[in-house]
Amino acid sequence: MTRGYVDDDALGFADALRARTIQVVPPADVPAASRAVLRPHPAVQSVRDLPWDDVLDANAAVYAWTHEGWSPVAPDFAAALSEDLEAEVDRDASSAAVVDGEIVALALVYHDSTPSCLTAETTRRETADGERLIEACVRRSLDVLAARGVERVTFDGHVSDPHFLPVWARLSPRGRWFRLVEIPPAGG
Repeated sequence: MTRGYVDDDALGFADALRARTIQVVPPADVPAASRAVLRPHPAVQSVRDLPWDDVLDANAAVYAWTHEGWSPVAPDFAAALSEDLEAEVDRDASSAAVVDGEIVALALVYHDSTPSCLTAETTRRETADGERLIEACVRRSLDVLAARGVERVTFDGHVSDPHFLPVWARLSPRGRWFRLVEIPPAGG
């Protein structure tokens, strides 16, 4: 398994070895000012105001279903995913949509990279108003970052993320397309 930007020589080499694309990652750079095209929602709030264990569970739920079709996780993966997350996540800028007391959508802002990285998706594939809730989570997170003077944010998502992708597309992202590929073993 390897990864790289679509025009990298390394991916050309992988393609010559019959690499199979398992995931496509869209361009990642988004100007914080582009948030104006997104709408807020009253169900969205700061992750800071929620029990951290609920946020960890929601993040694990997001990760499990968004990767199940191309990179499934083991039953006990959540502990590894959550390790050091509290030190990496900006809880004030991160956002969650809470419906009937449950986190149903999550936008996490990671401050351990420059620029800050943002991930966003619902906790279940079939989430009522999922795209609308992701829109509002991303809007709130970008509002917080913009108020701090942040001008650019990097997004991390996949073209197969059904609620994130339409929101991301409206933000006028820039950058290079990224592919994750598998190379079959020699001899099949």
